[in-house]
Amino acid sequence: MSLSMVTMAISALIAASSPALAATAPPVSLGSAFLQTVWALLVVIGIILVLYALSRKRFGVGRRGSGRINLVELRHIMPKTTLALVEVEGKQLLLGIGSGRINLLADLSKQKTNRFPDTDSPDFAALLHQEKEQ
Repeated sequence: MSLSMVTMAISALIAASSPALAATAPPVSLGSAFLQTVWALLVVIGIILVLYALSRKRFGVGRRGSGRINLVELRHIMPKTTLALVEVEGKQLLLGIGSGRINLLADLSKQKTNRFPDTDSPDFAALLHQEKEQ
């Protein structure tokens, strides 16, 4: 409910309760109702932006790759089992995540030759296949 609707409802209640008080109440014009609506909308948008900024700061919403640990890719294997390709200080690690445990499956940074010369970083399936061959 907007502020202009509340103002109009209060004016109608005042007019219904006492004609003398209704005569002293200022009339609500279309311009003032529009300005009140715009002001209320700006307040709501401001509150949303403040909450978004706080959630980014507190919970890391919308942040990827800004620190020393980068999540390259996730693959959900089963409902509670996930494979994660993580890059930590230049090392690529394949992690198995499930049932409250995290296990290091492979250290993919031990590669001596670049088997993917056409791309900067290989995709998850290619790295997994390469590690499986070794």
